[in-house]
Amino acid sequence: MPIKSFSRLAISDSTTDATPVIIPRDPSLFGPRNLILTGANTSHHVPHFAGPIAIKSVAFGEVEWRVEDKRHVLGPDRLLLLPDDAPYSMTMDTPTPSRTFCATFRRGLVEDCWRVMNSPHQTLLDRPDAVESPAFAPRLESRSSTLGRALTALEFAVARSADSVQQTILFELLGAAAAEAIRAQRGESLRVPALKSATREEILRRLVSAREIVESDLAAPWPLTQMARSAAMSPYHFHRCFRSVYHEAPQQWLSRRRSERAFALLSRSGSSVTEVCLAVGYQSLGSFSASFAKRFGMSPSAARGQSPTWRAFEAINRSHGS
Repeated sequence: MPIKSFSRLAISDSTTDATPVIIPRDPSLFGPRNLILTGANTSHHVPHFAGPIAIKSVAFGEVEWRVEDKRHVLGPDRLLLLPDDAPYSMTMDTPTPSRTFCATFRRGLVEDCWRVMNSPHQTLLDRPDAVESPAFAPRLESRSSTLGRALTALEFAVARSADSVQQTILFELLGAAAAEAIRAQRGESLRVPALKSATREEILRRLVSAREIVESDLAAPWPLTQMARSAAMSPYHFHRCFRSVYHEAPQQWLSRRRSERAFALLSRSGSSVTEVCLAVGYQSLGSFSASFAKRFGMSPSAARGQSPTWRAFEAINRSHGS
C-alpha cells in the first residue's frame, strides 16, 4: 500500500469539529470527521465499502467481515483494525440481535500519531503539517489489548452520553492506540528469526493464518502438532517462530484467548458457566474454573455482569430504541 499524503487544508477542515458523529447519515462525513457506527439487528449486509482507518467490533452476538478474501467472524472478545481504503463487506445474520460498535477515524488522526511515533523531532519541526498514512495489513486484536481497552472506554463514554470534550479526547487516545497497534505489527515482522525479508514475510503470514484458524474454533482441541500443521510448519519451527514473534508460547496464547473469550461470553451473552466452559474448549468445569480464576482473580460465576461495556450497551439499546 503506497504512502498517502493529505493537504494542510484537509487536516484543518477535519479538526474544526472533532466531536465524533454517532450513526452518521451523511456519507460525506467519512474522512473529515470521527464517526461511530453502532446498531443492533438480526440481519444486515453491507456488500462493499472502503473508508478511512477504522476499528470494527461487536458488543454482543457475532458479525462477519470479509477483507481481502479473508473471513473474520467477530464476537465481543476481539476487534479488527482496518487500513485506509481497504474494501470490506459486512454480514449480520444471527437468530438473536447482534450489535456492532465501529469507530472510523478522520483522515489525519491515526496518521499523525503514527508519524510522531516514528519520526525524529527535527523532521517533525521542519515539516509539522505533513501527514503520512502507514501501510499495514488488517489486524485482529484482543479486547484486552491496549487498543481494545481504549475502544471500551469510548464505548462506555458514548453509552453514558459523556460530554463532547471527553468523547473527543477518548477518540484521540483511541487513534494513538491504533498507531501503537500498527507499530506492534511492524515489530512482529522484525522479530521473525530469518535473514531474508521474503522469508520473514512468509513465516509471519503462516503464523497469522494459524492464529486465525485457531481463533475460528477455540473449542476444538489444539495440540501443538495441529497448530503447527495449520501453519504448514514443523512443530518445533512453529513453536520457535511463534514465541519469537508474539513473546508467548502457542499454548500460552491459546489459554489466554480461551479465557478472554470466556470472560466476554460470561459478561455479555447470558450463557451458563458450563456452556461457556464447553464453548471455549474445556472438558472439565474444574480445570476451566481454576484457569479462569488464576487469570482474572475471580470465579467464572462472579464474572457474570462484570463488564462495564455490557451495561453501557444496555444503555445504548434503550437510547436508540433497538
